[in-house]
Amino acid sequence: FWSIGEHLITVAGAAADLTFPIIGVSRLPSGLTIAQVDLMLIIRAIQDTSGADNYIDQVSKTLRVMKAGGTWGSDDVVGLTFDQDALYCVASTKEFGPAIVGSHDIRAVVDGNGTYNVRSEESNRGDAISALADNILLRDVQVGFRVYFS
Repeated sequence: FWSIGEHLITVAGAAADLTFPIIGVSRLPSGLTIAQVDLMLIIRAIQDTSGADNYIDQVSKTLRVMKAGGTWGSDDVVGLTFDQDALYCVASTKEFGPAIVGSHDIRAVVDGNGTYNVRSEESNRGDAISALADNILLRDVQVGFRVYFS
């Protein structure tokens, strides 16, 4: 299940809440058992605007997932964790973006058909992504779920 694409998400030098596209899950059969759900991220291009090599500058920064209507800080779970130096981009260039699959099972939140929010959360959790220097531009971003069920 994929979101609609977001044209541009800017990762600044200071950690801040960053909203990623909303994911809609529909047409899951009733009565199924969800075995696992993974968050996926795909970025068409990453671009540095700082004039220096740039990347995620802290360890264990995350993207979190929450069912629509929940509260950030209590109803969200980690879906994807970035390593320090992730999204590395050479100074003043635009490069191909990555496809990343999270290693956290998020079925506790993604429990069936519904609408889900994805965010890098600083206000309540303090683990939002930030760049070494202003800015890393993420171009044509989509997030999605890989759902295993029986």
